[in-house]
Amino acid sequence: MLKEKIQQLAKQYAPDFISIRHHLHAHPELSYQEFQTSKFVQQKLKEIGIPFQVMAGTGVVGLLKERIRTNG
Repeated sequence: MLKEKIQQLAKQYAPDFISIRHHLHAHPELSYQEFQTSKFVQQKLKEIGIPFQVMAGTGVVGLLKERIRTNG
């Protein structure tokens, strides 16, 4: 059941991930100078509601919390 759910979600989100990959490959930046990439990643995280921190100028760290499910 979990395997099928993962496969369904992967199929659902594949076009978005492919689009993001194409965008990043079409707009390369040098190491430690990824200003547009950083802005792009921040915007994507905002769109899906993931909080983040910017570090060292261009680094972006998404802050994820584990959700524990209980039966019942």
